[in-house]
Formats: sequence, structure tokens, C-alpha cells
Amino acid sequence: MKTAAPSIPVLVGLTALMPLGMHIVLPAIPTVARSFDASVATIQWSVSLYMIAVAAAQLIYGPLSDRYGRRPPLLVGLGIFIIGSILCAVAPTAPLLFAGRLVQGAGACVGMVLGRAMVRDIYQSDRAVVVLAYISMALMSVPGIAPIVGGLILSWLDWRALFVICVIAGILLFVVALRLAETHHNRVPLPSVIAVLRDFAHLLRLREFVVPAFVMALPNCGFWAFISISPALLQDRLGIPPQQFGFYFAILPTTYFTGSYLSTRVMPHLGPARTALLGTAICAALGVTMLVMTMTLTPTGIGLFLPVGLMNCAIAMTMPALQMRALSADPRLIGAASGLMGFVQMALGATSTLVVSWLYTGTAVPAGAILALSSVTGLLLIWFGRPRS
Repeated sequence: MKTAAPSIPVLVGLTALMPLGMHIVLPAIPTVARSFDASVATIQWSVSLYMIAVAAAQLIYGPLSDRYGRRPPLLVGLGIFIIGSILCAVAPTAPLLFAGRLVQGAGACVGMVLGRAMVRDIYQSDRAVVVLAYISMALMSVPGIAPIVGGLILSWLDWRALFVICVIAGILLFVVALRLAETHHNRVPLPSVIAVLRDFAHLLRLREFVVPAFVMALPNCGFWAFISISPALLQDRLGIPPQQFGFYFAILPTTYFTGSYLSTRVMPHLGPARTALLGTAICAALGVTMLVMTMTLTPTGIGLFLPVGLMNCAIAMTMPALQMRALSADPRLIGAASGLMGFVQMALGATSTLVVSWLYTGTAVPAGAILALSSVTGLLLIWFGRPRS
């Protein structure tokens, strides 16, 4: 079979699989709760479990790809995603749905981890930053597009059809992956579990890895917390139907594209480090603003999504430079760094969704608090962790 190096559209598609699997089903959470005669808070566990599986599996795919190459683990992960999506589509009970979401999440993250690693394999530093910007765009814009699609499908079909869409997407990407050429040729011996943990510990001792990895992850804690409770807020609290719910999410890709464009205009003048600092400072200011708004104002759809969208814009300014810095912390461990970076982001995100589901009482205040706390912490980290001249 003739193979080819992964193109940018293929890399973007592989990266988009994880947010597609998570966000296309968000409009259906109240519907699924009614279907299983469960509370919305209970069904929100499907979001948290998906993210937990995404976080944990990234720690496995990264080291495996450093040993066996990017292509074999990619095919295995896509197969796992397909199986998990099928399990979700036919699940007769909520516990079996949760099990399916764990399997689905364990496969969904493979494209995200290995997509970043393949970029680092193929491209030189300057070009890699540009390609990572496209990948970041997919990672952050799909959460805006997928709920629109999900809401429209729900107006015609049962919620199980959303998982059928995931199955189809997984199969299409699996067929594409079969034709991809291997990009990683400098294989390293497969380490023991102790050696893998030692590599992760080594990365966590490097300021060049820790600062960008956690600065990327922290603002997303609030983002994921808000996203996980937004279906209940919009549908149950504000009475917005699922087909309209998705269009509020259109704010997110619009603002992310804007932030990516601003990054290309600002970075040549300020440089990557100062651009990341500026974007993180804007995130912190908006996080505090969101908390104040949720505590003092009557919620509306646009009032909830616009500040989060503006935060999304600021995050877009920071992502490419921070990702490149984290991946370059140790050239021997690009796959491991990609996996650990993704683990940090998704583990903190999953924690935030669990916390907000425990605190949720029908208002946006818990999400606003997490937005403020995480974004301010990110600003403090990048300020005190910046290189000293």
C-alpha cells in the first residue's frame, strides 16, 4: 500500500477526534438523563470519565510511540475509539454508557498526542509553531462546532445517533491512518514502567516543560468546568432548546480564530514569551470578570458565553508558543512530553468538571469561581516561572 506523510488537514482531523467525541454529545445530556431516569449531575459523569480516560491514555501512547513509531499506536487508538463509540451507542443503562465513555476516551486522545509528536518529527521549529497553531485551532474550535451539529441531530434523531457519528468519524480516520507513512525513525528502547515514570519525573523537573504545560492547562480548567454544566444552564435554567444551544457554542471557534490571528500579528513584535504572558494576563482578567458577573447579574446565554469566548481568544494567543516550548524541553522525549502535556491538561480539566458537578446547584457561580481561580493561578505561574535575564 502506498503511504504518504501526514498532511496538515490529516493532522487537524486526528486532533479534532477527541473534542468531537466529547462535545457532540453535550446538548444531549438532559435528554440522556431523562432516558435513563437519572439526574443531570449523574449523566455529567460521562463527561468527567471521558476526560479521565483521555488524560490517562496519553501517558501510554507517548512512550509507545517513541519505541514503536507513531503509526502503530495511532491505529490501535483509533480502533479503541470506534469500539467505545459503539458501546455508547447501544448502552442500555447509564453504567454501561459510562463504561463506553471510558473506552471511547482512551482511544480518542491518540490523534491529539501523536498528531503533536508527528508535527515535531516532520517540521523545523518555525514551521512547527505554525502547524501547531492549526492543530490548536481544531482542538479549541471543535467544541464550538460539534454541539451545533449535535443539537441539530437531536431535533431529528435519538441521542444514540450522536455516537454513530463518532463511529463513522473513527472509521474514516482509521482508513486514512492506514495510508500514512511513519514519521519517527529514531526509535528508543521501550522502557519499563519505572523508566517511564522516571522520564516523566525528569520532564517535571524541567522548568522549560512545567511552566508552559501548566500555563496551558490552568485556563482550560475553567473552560471545561463551564462547558460541562452549560447544557443544564441553558436548557434547564434558561429554557433554551438543544438546537439553539449549539449556536451559542459558535462564539467559541469565532473567538479562537480571532485569537489565532492576533497571535500572528502580535508575536512578531512581542516574541513568544511576552505574547504568552499577555494572553495569560487577559485570561486572568476575564476569569475574575466572569466570577463577578455570575455572582451579581441575571444569567443569559450571551452573557455566559461571551466572556468565556473572549478567554478562548486569549488562550489562542498563547497555545502555539507554549506547546512548542514544552515539546522541545528534551528532544529525546518528544512523544513522552506530548503525552504528559496532554495528561496535565486533561487531568486538571477532568478534576474541574468533577468539582463543578459536585458544586452545581443551578447557577453558573461554581464555574465562574473555577474560571477565576485557574486563570489567575496560570498568570502567577508564567510570571514567576519566566526565564530570568
